Amino acid sequence: MKFSIRNGVPLQGVLTYDESEYGFSFSASSDEPLSERLGSEGVASVLIGTLQLEVGIESREVLFAWGYFPNVRGVTAELGAPDFIAGRVFISSDHAFEPGVSFEVPGDGLRVSYDPSSGWVALRLKDALDAKFVQIASGVVLGIDTGYLVSVWLHPVSPDEARSDRRYLR
Repeated sequence: MKFSIRNGVPLQGVLTYDESEYGFSFSASSDEPLSERLGSEGVASVLIGTLQLEVGIESREVLFAWGYFPNVRGVTAELGAPDFIAGRVFISSDHAFEPGVSFEVPGDGLRVSYDPSSGWVALRLKDALDAKFVQIASGVVLGIDTGYLVSVWLHPVSPDEARSDRRYLR
């Protein structure tokens, strides 16, 4: 499974983390850009532990992150946002993608860090010396190194914050 970065506009919306449900959720700002990226064949997911990266089957584009993730605050660390570009990430693989089916991304062992002052959550799958970081959706940044997914950086807001802030309302 190889990941490639392309120019493009990240999917706009809001990434939330609900502490009562221990889960991330993504809501697109508009259905039209999401529908265009989904295509007609549905979605599959790439699993990182219990976190899922939604992938359009037809396009093979990684769309956003979501899912149950109880250890979001496992290790507290000082995290600055990675230096990222806006873009899109696609997967090439011999693996057949099927609607609703998930497959696990290989890694050396998941390391999770959380910075309470900045709100960033970092999930590191592999050590990388020269990763490129790309924001694929609001609050979702992927680290790619020589075609491999090496990290996922998430910057969620709380559901209450999303409801009270007009920027997050449809």
